[in-house]
Amino acid sequence: MKTRLILLLVLGFSTILKAQTADSSFNYNDDYILRKIIPALPQGWTFSQKPGEFIIERTDSVLAADKRLLKVPANQKISDDTVLKYGIKTKSIIIYKYDARWTYEQTLQANSSNTQIYQLLKKLPEKYNITNLLDKSKSTRGNNVYTGKTEAEKKQVIAFDKERKELLAKLVQMPNYHTEKYSLFLKSTQGCNDDYFTIYPSSASLDLYQILTLFSELTEKSGQK
Repeated sequence: MKTRLILLLVLGFSTILKAQTADSSFNYNDDYILRKIIPALPQGWTFSQKPGEFIIERTDSVLAADKRLLKVPANQKISDDTVLKYGIKTKSIIIYKYDARWTYEQTLQANSSNTQIYQLLKKLPEKYNITNLLDKSKSTRGNNVYTGKTEAEKKQVIAFDKERKELLAKLVQMPNYHTEKYSLFLKSTQGCNDDYFTIYPSSASLDLYQILTLFSELTEKSGQK
């Protein structure tokens, strides 16, 4: 049974990876949804593309102050004067990875593969007999931490962590959005206000979130045909 499950996962991954080959002939003018979004970018933002991803970037740089270094709580904003004094020059950037638009069947296959992996992950603590080693003080929502006290328990936790990382690495990333011809994956954002950084000028952060909202509103969400 276990061998059969592994075979199914391997076959599923092969199909998905083949489907995810980037289209190097990307041209947003050929896609009616992207043709609406790109010209609507805020003034002072540029669009550029390279095979497999495209970058939306603010022309002018910004200053970013790290709340962790300044020992400021995550929910507290840093004053402009402080950012001007301690901030580091950086760029406000959004990077999307893209593939040729996934078919409905490809989405089902990815969901099926991920579901099987999540089932294996759920059973891992029981498999390694560490359910009683759950450390509630270190655990967070969606991330249980197990702590061994004896050498035998520590070895069990190490083995558990190793297999858990291996399974997590096999999860297939699902698209965030679909356009007419492409499936988009939000790869990274930088240079915006969040739990860790305060940005100057704040308008740069507002623009970045406005762009993310633009994509969210004008594209099809993952899972839709």
